[in-house]
Amino acid sequence: MNTCRAKVVASVLCLFAACGVARARATISAADLQLMQRITFGPTTQTLQSFAQEGRSKWVEGQLHYVGDRCLPADVQARIDHLDIEHQNPIQIWQERQAALKAARADGSMEAAKAARRQYDRQSLSQAFERRTLRALYCSNQLQEKLVWFWYNHFNVYGHKGITAIFIPDYEEQAIRPHVLGKFQDLLMATLMHPAMLQYLDNARNAKGKPNENYAREIMELHTMGADSGYTQGDVQELARILSGAGVHVNDKPIRAAARFAPYFVEKGAFLFNPARHDSGDKVFLGRPFKGSPGFGEIERAVAILAHQPATAHAISKELATYFLADDPPKAVVDQMAQTYMRTDGEIAAVLRTLFDAKLFNANVRPKFKDPAQYIYSSIRLLYGDRPVQNIPLVRRWILSLSEDPYNYLTPEGYGMKRSDWASADQMTKRLNIATQLAAANRLFGTSGEALDHANLLALKASYTAPSLTPMLAQTHGETQKAALIISSPRFMEY
Repeated sequence: MNTCRAKVVASVLCLFAACGVARARATISAADLQLMQRITFGPTTQTLQSFAQEGRSKWVEGQLHYVGDRCLPADVQARIDHLDIEHQNPIQIWQERQAALKAARADGSMEAAKAARRQYDRQSLSQAFERRTLRALYCSNQLQEKLVWFWYNHFNVYGHKGITAIFIPDYEEQAIRPHVLGKFQDLLMATLMHPAMLQYLDNARNAKGKPNENYAREIMELHTMGADSGYTQGDVQELARILSGAGVHVNDKPIRAAARFAPYFVEKGAFLFNPARHDSGDKVFLGRPFKGSPGFGEIERAVAILAHQPATAHAISKELATYFLADDPPKAVVDQMAQTYMRTDGEIAAVLRTLFDAKLFNANVRPKFKDPAQYIYSSIRLLYGDRPVQNIPLVRRWILSLSEDPYNYLTPEGYGMKRSDWASADQMTKRLNIATQLAAANRLFGTSGEALDHANLLALKASYTAPSLTPMLAQTHGETQKAALIISSPRFMEY
């Protein structure tokens, strides 16, 4: 961290101390604050208090444990509990959706059918975003929420293809969220077995004699080994054969197949492994003989092979380092993380523990430019602290206007994580406009009057007030206008 930034951070610590965080000034360094900025969606006074009380090592260790919704305040948990997606079976919702479309078409109205489809899909995706946003803003274990964003982006599913809109809430909740700090192999298998992924990347159409290579290619190129890892087109073709038969069953019609296949069926929710569609012949995968079989075990063996590849360890480590450390992380850091991955059987928490080691992290961390979600969430957390936002659709519209609409990235590589992906003149202009809206509490909370969290606002003033901004702040009247000016500054965009 350069000298200017270190002085700025020192100022913010003094201000937090003045606001009642007495121990923060003594125990939180500039490097500590930068670590908190990377691990969280923006530190708050509560974050600093916890860090100061626990110390760096204990605080980081606490963040490396998945706690689910135990991190949420009761009022926020109650709002999540009232969402339909918390109680509805996605298969039943899909069947209701299809029945509504069928009824509309029977009446001869294609427009009514399109409207019904949009209504179902819109509600599913909007509630998924509301749940994700409430957790991102108010969960005290911020790392797990940042990793939900990271891993969903890594295993991206576009939300407007076939069944995906209806199944995305379940995909994020069951396939991604419980595994964000666990074993990578478990995360990979959970995404592979989810109907949203199988529909999105066409493996639901992959059958013996009619192969579809789309998912097989992406699982090696994007999800595991990486495009430059040395696998061949032949490996893609063989993996497609291995993955054949893994598909989706969302209607209530029974599957008909010969009796000899009965022992090999695997059903879990809407996931179906149909052995009658599986190519059970012998294969050669990644240069090794791969014995064929009629059962799901072939897929389990292939997932284990992919998850334990050194190339996968390196690719996953580099992506995590790019997200948390620097746009171009040093090879030595990535190598050390990859060694941890291989030693711990792909334990994500262990890999991150290596990355967040004080000496390694402090020596190699570099400034990053906030992607839109990080920008919007960090603005809300620092302006309003723990006060729960009421107007979640407005938050989504802001992120959408900044071109990072959740669940709406068409291709499987997901959104970019580097400065070059977001630091454009157009992006900065839009953020300037949104900053004024962010600072207007009545739009977020539906109430008039003062709502800014002054402890956090004081910290913002110290941390993001460059010398060139000081005269402008002095001439600006009102805390709302000053807050908007601060969060629209280039220094706030960087963390």
